[in-house]
Amino acid sequence: MDRETLCEALKRAVRENNAPGAVAYVGRGDETLLFEAVGYRSLKPTREAAKKETIYDLASLTKVLATTTAILMLRDVGALELDQSAGSIVHIPAFDALTVRHLLTHTAGLVAVKPYYQDCSSLDEMLLRYATLGLSWPPGSRWRYSDVGFMILGKIVELTARDSLDAFCQKRIFGPLQMKHTAFKPPADWISRCAPTEQCPWRKKLIHGEVHDENAYAVGGVAGHAGLFSTAEDLARFARALLAGSVLQESTVGEMIRLGQAACFPWQGLGWRLDPWSTDHHGFLPSRQAFGHSGWTGTSLWMDRNTGLFSILLSNTCHPTRDRRHNGELRRVFCTRVARECYTQTANVHTGLDRLLLEGFEPLRGKRVALLTNQAAVDQLGRHILDVFKLCGNVEVRRLYSPEHGLWGQAEAGAEVKSQTGIIPTISLYGDRTRPTTEELEDIDQFVVDLQDVGARYYTFLATLKECMTACADAGKPMLILDRPNPLGGEILEGPIASRSDVAVCCAPIPVRHGMTFGELALFLQKTFLAKRRLQVGVTTLDNWERRHFFHQCALPWVPPSPNMPTPETALLYAGTCLFEGTNLNEGRGTDSPFALLGAPWLDSDAVLKRIDEEERVGCTLEPVTYTPRAMPGKATHPTYLDRECQGIRVRVQDSSAVRALTLTLALLAAIHRVHPRKIEWKKNFDVLAGSPELRIAIEHELSPRDIVAAWAPALKEFDKTRPRRY
Repeated sequence: MDRETLCEALKRAVRENNAPGAVAYVGRGDETLLFEAVGYRSLKPTREAAKKETIYDLASLTKVLATTTAILMLRDVGALELDQSAGSIVHIPAFDALTVRHLLTHTAGLVAVKPYYQDCSSLDEMLLRYATLGLSWPPGSRWRYSDVGFMILGKIVELTARDSLDAFCQKRIFGPLQMKHTAFKPPADWISRCAPTEQCPWRKKLIHGEVHDENAYAVGGVAGHAGLFSTAEDLARFARALLAGSVLQESTVGEMIRLGQAACFPWQGLGWRLDPWSTDHHGFLPSRQAFGHSGWTGTSLWMDRNTGLFSILLSNTCHPTRDRRHNGELRRVFCTRVARECYTQTANVHTGLDRLLLEGFEPLRGKRVALLTNQAAVDQLGRHILDVFKLCGNVEVRRLYSPEHGLWGQAEAGAEVKSQTGIIPTISLYGDRTRPTTEELEDIDQFVVDLQDVGARYYTFLATLKECMTACADAGKPMLILDRPNPLGGEILEGPIASRSDVAVCCAPIPVRHGMTFGELALFLQKTFLAKRRLQVGVTTLDNWERRHFFHQCALPWVPPSPNMPTPETALLYAGTCLFEGTNLNEGRGTDSPFALLGAPWLDSDAVLKRIDEEERVGCTLEPVTYTPRAMPGKATHPTYLDRECQGIRVRVQDSSAVRALTLTLALLAAIHRVHPRKIEWKKNFDVLAGSPELRIAIEHELSPRDIVAAWAPALKEFDKTRPRRY
């Protein structure tokens, strides 16, 4: 951990986002990684430097530090239940259908906030006003962040504890944790240390030492949604204690931050936001176990229960006017550097389907949809896209289309899949029929695609996408791609650029290992084949995926997109070893290790391995094996050398980032050709898979693998400059 790097990131965040200043505290367990103040806490009426002990208006951090903690403390002693009616506690019948859990998860159907501060002077009066508005939708069916829900929760704390919210929190939370500069309504001797907020047009003064939020101010400065003040050091005390199980029971913390408890919005825990999005404006730590919250005034707190890391960023971005406020960029600049310094191996990637859910299905709401998909289209919780769509009652799926292997991926390679009629007709686009008809697309508003590609040109899903794009262009229908990670990452390119584009396993002028996501592939196809057609292609992008990330680093569930693609590691090897399908060797079909085994009854494995240089094995180990391909219904009914013992070679991945599967396969083919020049045979589809006859000819002429690979480099360099990049 480089403290100077983090400090410079803090300065840059303040500088680039025009914030007055900020205080940051980053820690891991008892270790302090950064505690620094930069810039100013006040610009008006005079400039005052920000200091580590500056007290900030926490705004909505009040919701989690005070209100959520208080509610869960009361629940743990049996004073209330999370599924208890909120209306019955606060004695407002209009809220009877709402539970405490609905309020904590922002799924109550309440409005976000109204400016009732203009004519209400008490919380009771304000809540009665909100009660007259009714609910926007049934509780639990949709998510909307709401101050109102936490105003109700603040009232529930007071009625249940028989104490004021501020007094209860002081006695039960802040006092025991020695948070000596955390309170509602800061006392007079704290004011000089407080960072002012904005010049308030309603109060006609600069807000300094009193709550900025107008509704909280109107009801006396103490409310469940806002009003708390604190320092970075006090928040670090809270974070350490919460992560250590000293604030709430460990089981309660686990429940509080459990993903998926709000089915319509998995990233909402009890009070806290979970599994944060790096593209959001709240700040983040790139971990599925991260939880946190932010405040309107420029505050944020994120913690990772798995590592004990926490990151606090306090600012007053609305000072002296809210026109300066740009919280999202302030947090992104700083949090991105914290993420880079503290997380190097994994990331909490979110798919296009996840983003669609995050956005409440707005791009599709009220539309008639045709959907190209299969069994691998799941969200981060493993829920299939059709089940996720059911969460949104206002999207009508008119037709389902499937690629090779069928809608549920149960057909082996090349097998015919029959179309099916039913409530939603399912139409196979592999075999004689490869694209939707214009008539089928007449009554839809949007064509949606959600497929997990494997990162290699041979995979036929790309050809199906191309055919569907052509059909949508013919029918004048827009297409939306729900993007997914390229499991091989996006930095490494391998192989020759295909010279043909007319068959399913070679349908575009791209290298074998192309380095693009499915959304980027769609944009490439649009530019290459449909540039003169009026085809609208939208891509719902990934969150927190970087081109350096392989699938195993994305913290996503892997559902095999085809029967012989059981793991992401298989996909990595397939980018090379699929070429063995074009020879008279078995490529591992009929075993539990497809594309990680190759062999034949006549193969001299030891002699072949002696010809493979160490630099060609980089990232892998190779070992001689003996195996027998068997019939595996649904995977390989008639594998090459069925029931015959094969002498073979097993490939094991040691370092995914170093593996060059096509280069390794080329070396193996060259070695096999030299050891067995009269036994190795080339099938007609080898040239098709390779994209041209050139690779086969080079091997037959015994060109060195190193020279063949070097010959690809100029074209790959040019391709890299022009391929679409959304990440």
